[in-house]
Amino acid sequence: MNKPNAKKWIFLFALIGTPLFIFFFLKNFGTNEYRLESPEELQVYNLKSVNCTPNEINGVHRIPSFDFLNQDSVRFTNRNLEGKVYVADFFFTSCPDICKAMTSGLLRVQERFKNEPKVELLSFSIDPNYDTPKVLKDYASKYKIDTNKWNLLTGDKQTIMDLGQCGFYITAKEEALGQSTSLSHSDKLILVDTEGRIRGFYSGTDQEDVKRLLTEISILLTEK
Repeated sequence: MNKPNAKKWIFLFALIGTPLFIFFFLKNFGTNEYRLESPEELQVYNLKSVNCTPNEINGVHRIPSFDFLNQDSVRFTNRNLEGKVYVADFFFTSCPDICKAMTSGLLRVQERFKNEPKVELLSFSIDPNYDTPKVLKDYASKYKIDTNKWNLLTGDKQTIMDLGQCGFYITAKEEALGQSTSLSHSDKLILVDTEGRIRGFYSGTDQEDVKRLLTEISILLTEK
């Protein structure tokens, strides 16, 4: 093969081969989203604790019933969530650290599913004595929370703590700290399906974990 023909074939190989290489590289290595092949891959969390009274249907843990007030002083119960997929967290408005990051994570959920009526969000205050409906409404306004989709709830402190620990199985408690007390709660966002079953826990302060949450909400919406 003479040199002109060799150069011609090298040029054609590069012209055809480079796009193919880029295609296969991106197909196999270029994705930055979490993917699940089927709804069955989402775990149903059947958690138990010796300190909690079981709340099960057919042997599977369900979120217990609850009844609180939202940011508009309107009664909000678990019945408001029938047929809905929802994400919940436990927080308090004067929280000095992780709550802002958790709220930011939930805002991503709000934005992604703003036109999906089957997805809702809940934030339970573990400092209800301070977090009155008015304080919660101000918090919602400050962070541009859409209260048609996302309810901030307040009520009896011990009832909320018990719901966190024995319903959603996350840390939510008040601890003695010398002469005073300190509020402690998990950074987890909890995904609950239309049957009231826990389907996932995600760190609200971790962007990659929130990305996984967004993907798995979409998975739940395809379940029959």
